[in-house]
Amino acid sequence: MVTNKDAEAGVQKEEIPHDHLFKVTGLSSSNLQKLGQDVAAATPADFEAAIAATGYGKFNILLMLCTLPAFWSAVSVTSSVSYIFTRAQCDMQLSLLDMGTVNAITYGGMISSAMIWGFLSDTLGRRRIMVWGNFFSGVLELCGSLSQNFPMLLLTRFASGFLFNGPFAVLISYLAELHRTELRARVILLTSLFYTIANTTLPLLAWAILTKDWHFYMFGNKFVIHAWNIFLMATALVPMFTGLAFLCMPESPKFLMSRGRNEEAMQVFRKIYTMNTGKPKEEYPIAVLVEEKSEEQAQGVAALRGGLSQLAPLFRAPHLKWLVLMCVIHLGCMFGSNTLRLWYPQLAAMIGSNSNESLCAAIAPEATVPPDDVSCKPILTDMLTYLQSAIVGAGSVLTYGIGGALVNRCGKKLVSGLCGVLSALVIILLPFLGTGAFTVVGLVTAALAFTSLCGASLSSITVDLFPTSSRVMALATFLMCGRVGTILGTITFPALIKFGCLPPFITIAAVLGAVGLACAIVPNTTLKKLE
Repeated sequence: MVTNKDAEAGVQKEEIPHDHLFKVTGLSSSNLQKLGQDVAAATPADFEAAIAATGYGKFNILLMLCTLPAFWSAVSVTSSVSYIFTRAQCDMQLSLLDMGTVNAITYGGMISSAMIWGFLSDTLGRRRIMVWGNFFSGVLELCGSLSQNFPMLLLTRFASGFLFNGPFAVLISYLAELHRTELRARVILLTSLFYTIANTTLPLLAWAILTKDWHFYMFGNKFVIHAWNIFLMATALVPMFTGLAFLCMPESPKFLMSRGRNEEAMQVFRKIYTMNTGKPKEEYPIAVLVEEKSEEQAQGVAALRGGLSQLAPLFRAPHLKWLVLMCVIHLGCMFGSNTLRLWYPQLAAMIGSNSNESLCAAIAPEATVPPDDVSCKPILTDMLTYLQSAIVGAGSVLTYGIGGALVNRCGKKLVSGLCGVLSALVIILLPFLGTGAFTVVGLVTAALAFTSLCGASLSSITVDLFPTSSRVMALATFLMCGRVGTILGTITFPALIKFGCLPPFITIAAVLGAVGLACAIVPNTTLKKLE
C-alpha cells in the first residue's frame, strides 16, 4: 500500500537527479528520457523486430479476407472443370480419356511454369505477381468458359494453370512475411480451413448452376452458352477479384528490405502500424532498418546461374537419396489422392443420389462408351449429388484436427506410413462395399482424409530433411513430382476403366500401399531442428 508520505518521498528522490542532471547536461529528465527513446529508435532493427512492432489488428484481418478468395481460386482452377463433365460430355463429345486429359492439363501448365515464377517473384516482387497473375489467370479462365470444343478447352486450361501457379506459389511466402514469428504457424494452419471452405462451397455453386437446363444461342445458333459455360464463368470471376483485391495490399516489406529498398519497407511498416493500432505513423517505434541487401545479388543470366548452383547440392550426396525417395513417395501419394478427388464428382453423378446401385454397376465398361450425336444423354444430377461432394470436401476438417494431435504423439514418419496403408485398404474396399451413394461418400471421405494427412506429413518431413540453403528448391521439386503424379493418375484412371471396374481401384490402392510401406525407410525427423 502506497501512502502519501511514500509518494512524497518518491517525488523528492526524483528531484535530486533532475537538478543534478540539468546542471551537468543542460537537459531535464523528461528530455533525457525522450533522448533515450530516440537513441533506441535510431538503432537499426531487423525485419522480425520491425514486423512485431506493427502489432496485430485490422490489417491482418484484411489480409486474410484477401487471402480467402485466393485459396478458393486455387481449388476452382484445378477442380472446377471436373464438375462440368456431366453436361459437357455430350455438348463437346468427350470420352473418359478426354475428361482425364482436361483434368490433368492444368497441372501440366503448373509444372511448366514452376521455375519461371520462382525467378520472377524474387525479381519483380510478391504483390505484382499476385495482382497480375491472379487477374490474367481469371481472364484466361473466362476465355476457357466460352469453349465450344475440346481443343479450346484444353488450351485455355493449360494456359490458366501456367499463369495461376505463380501467384499461388508466392501467396504462402507473402502471408509469412506479413506476420510476426509466433503468428506464422497459426496463419498457415488457418489456410487449411480456407481449402475446406473452397472444397465445400464449389460443389454447392455447381449445384446452383449445373442443375439448370440453360442454353443461350448466339450468332445464328453457331455459338452456344450452356449451363456449364456459366459455371466456369462464375468460377473465373474469383481469381480476377483476387487480383483486384491485392491492389489494396502493400508489397512485402521483407522483399523490399532484401532488395535494399528500406525506405519503402519503412512506409509499409508504418502503414500496417497505423491500421492495427489507430495511432499516427509518426509514433511507430522504429526509425531505422538494418541493411539486408546482399552484395552478391545478381540479375538476368547471373541470377539464373545462381539458382542452378543452389539446386546442384540436392543432386549430390547426402541429399540426393532423400530427395529421390521423398519425390517418388509424394508422386505416389498424389497419384492416389488427386485422382480420387478429381474423378469423384463424375463418379457421384454416375451412381446417382437416390440409387442403391453399386459403384461397379454404375461405371461398368458398357456404361462408359464414348458418346455420339445420337445416343449421348447428359447425366442428370440433383442437389444431393453435389452435396455428396461438399461432404467429401468438408471431411478434411477432421483430418487436420485429429492429424495435428497424432503427428505430435506418434511422429510424422509413422503417421504418413499408416495413413498410406489405411487409404489403400479403404480404396480397395470401394468396389465391394460401395453399394449405395452414401456408402461411397463415407469411403471416399475416409480415403481422402488419410491421403491428405499423409501428404501433409510428407511435406513436413521434406522441410526437416534439407538445409535452409536448399530447402526451397527441394520443396519445389517435391511439389512438382506430386503434380506429375496427379497427371499420371487422372489419365490412367479412365484408361483402366475400359478393362473393368476393379483395375483402376486396385492400381490406386497398390500405389498408396507402396507409399505407406516406403515411409518405413524415411528418416525420423520428429522434433528435429532445422539446419
